[in-house]
Amino acid sequence: MVCLACCKTHVKTGFQIILLTGLLSFLGCKEKTESSIASTTLELDDSTKEKLRNELKRDSNRPFDSEWIRTTNLERTIVDKYGFEGIKLVFEYRNSKNYYDKGSFPSDCPWYSLNSLSIKESIEKNFEPIRAKLPLLINSLKDRCEFIYAEKKNQDWHLHYFLRMKLYNGGNYYRIYTGGPPKNNIKPNSNLQSFQWEIPNDLKEFYSIHDGFGEIYDANFILSSKNIEVMGERMNPIVKKLGVTPEDYSFNDLLEFFPDGIGNTQCFIRSKKDNIKTVDWDHEVWKISNVIGFYDFINERMSEIDEE
Repeated sequence: MVCLACCKTHVKTGFQIILLTGLLSFLGCKEKTESSIASTTLELDDSTKEKLRNELKRDSNRPFDSEWIRTTNLERTIVDKYGFEGIKLVFEYRNSKNYYDKGSFPSDCPWYSLNSLSIKESIEKNFEPIRAKLPLLINSLKDRCEFIYAEKKNQDWHLHYFLRMKLYNGGNYYRIYTGGPPKNNIKPNSNLQSFQWEIPNDLKEFYSIHDGFGEIYDANFILSSKNIEVMGERMNPIVKKLGVTPEDYSFNDLLEFFPDGIGNTQCFIRSKKDNIKTVDWDHEVWKISNVIGFYDFINERMSEIDEE
């Protein structure tokens, strides 16, 4: 936004911006466009970076809650002011020097073809093969996504979707969904092979879009093909030690693919029927519940961006 009081030479330009803003508002355009976000971001110089780095550090001598609120507010403010460069500053501890904003993806990036597309067009193109199966999730991505950027880490690529969200206290923040590179014709990893498991068709189809997807640094994400695991691997020794066997299932028939971060997980359950469903496994009582299809589960769980 141009400051008319400080930049009198830009009065005409400022007036044009005001007229344009009013027209867009009149037409019902409530969300920021990509071009408007880019035009309002400020330059992030080295001295400002150093100042902000210090401010982002949490003071362990102060109450955790107040420090958490202060730093999360600051993170959101940095992104609002400095755009993609602000994202790189906030995530310096996460390899952000190897982040590429959409429009600047190198030719060896799996999503190079998205460079010329808008954010919404990029989401539509990337998820087109499964669009009808995940309508809520795709609409949420299109509505909330402010930035799409790729990351190269060693030889692997990830695609990050930076999403606008509301915290439980009403504050503005962000949520980041990250997807691995698309993979086709994936074979079961060694764990699945040892328990005579094939990768379920729905999961295999999703891997052709993203091999792993969600908040991969926290919880609530689809495990990648190399990390999915049959629960018998870690639970069978516990069953043997305790002498307690689940009544209505075997751990060899549960394939974990979506952990919640506190011990529970969503699993595919293998049965004699052809169509494999998913169930919620409760780590405290060892019960399974909520039988649901893979896409129905992902569509419901991952389309809710705001905190409850």
